[in-house]
Amino acid sequence: MKKVIAAALALVLCLQLAGCGTPQKESGTKEETSSSSAVKTTGGTLQALTYRVPSTWRKVKAESGYYHYPTDDNKAGFLFVSYNEIDFSSVSSTEDLHEVYSTFFKGVQGDSKDFKLGKKEFIKLAGIEAFKASYSDRVDTYGMYNMELYVLADVPNNALYYVTFTMRDKLQKEIGAQIDTVVGSLRLDKKATKAGGSSSGSSTAGSDGQTGSTSSSAAGSGSAAGSAGGQSAGGQNAGGSGQAGAGTNTSPNTSSNSGTNTSPSGGETQSSEPSGVTAGQANALSRARAYLGVSAFSHDGLVRQLEYEQFSHEEAVYGADNCGVDWNAQALKKAGSYLNTSAFSYQGLIRQLEYEQFTSEQAAYGANNCGADWNEQAAKKAQTYMNFSSFSRQGLIDQLKYEGFTDEQAAYGASAVGL
Repeated sequence: MKKVIAAALALVLCLQLAGCGTPQKESGTKEETSSSSAVKTTGGTLQALTYRVPSTWRKVKAESGYYHYPTDDNKAGFLFVSYNEIDFSSVSSTEDLHEVYSTFFKGVQGDSKDFKLGKKEFIKLAGIEAFKASYSDRVDTYGMYNMELYVLADVPNNALYYVTFTMRDKLQKEIGAQIDTVVGSLRLDKKATKAGGSSSGSSTAGSDGQTGSTSSSAAGSGSAAGSAGGQSAGGQNAGGSGQAGAGTNTSPNTSSNSGTNTSPSGGETQSSEPSGVTAGQANALSRARAYLGVSAFSHDGLVRQLEYEQFSHEEAVYGADNCGVDWNAQALKKAGSYLNTSAFSYQGLIRQLEYEQFTSEQAAYGANNCGADWNEQAAKKAQTYMNFSSFSRQGLIDQLKYEGFTDEQAAYGASAVGL
């Protein structure tokens, strides 16, 4: 079932699915190795994150990170290190950060009937407050996998990093033996220790399917999983397979304070609500602002997300109507986040934005103003197809045209990959 989710989640789910494909080994990668603990490792860098993996693991570049495969059988298991950009301007405390993590993981679980939680907890990792979860779930048509997920928020640099070990039973022992090595090597740039950096130890967020005691006092904190938006992959349209924010709801504090708050649209809104507003409406407005602080939404998409959070329709509409955003600007922001993680044609991007319930005019505004080079988008999409399958020149051109590229753009894409 396709539902509105925050985009970091959709990005992780879709690229996780792509990880089971058949990409080739990355070429031209400089490897620096060490042989500590009798395991020879290779250093990796992704934006501000550095890490080490066994040097025998095959490295493949993804659109927002890297896959690392222990064997030639991609479907047996892999490590996926990825990131996407997040607006963390509303995160000012460890409790805020916990809410972001918790809501993200609710989306990971989504409505999957095969999901089984082992344990989830907040931990101290790479000098900051991070999140860890172990669980099993079905990855599209590839079958059941055991997962170990680590999520790190680089608040000063507005980035969220994901380190995911995906293992079938036959490879779990081999990958599992290296998890401590990889996780223990994770390092973030020194600038990335402002939020959650003062916490010590770990606090259990829950196990065996139960949600632990997460503080609900975060005022205006981001509770969506990210800013990249749902992404088409493996025949699955945007929206992924999960839904952020189900189950126990830790709504941001909505008490009124003096002064003003910065709205997601960049203007200022009074923090006190007008008389006659119900507590439910005030909570819905606060949650709407929290979502908009970390991701882009259409008006109707935001209403649907708030309804999923168990707000009534009237409360959800009030939140969306009064959050003070420019919906054209939201469409442009969503377009940019899509293009940061995948390639789209002009028409394909409009369709995707309309799927996110932007109006036709808003979707066109986003596509018209995103600054994309559509020829280069065709080339990027062509390379993605070639990474996971084989095509003749005409077959690839036809596929790109099906994605909404023009004849000229499709031909450019095919030529760019050597066909």
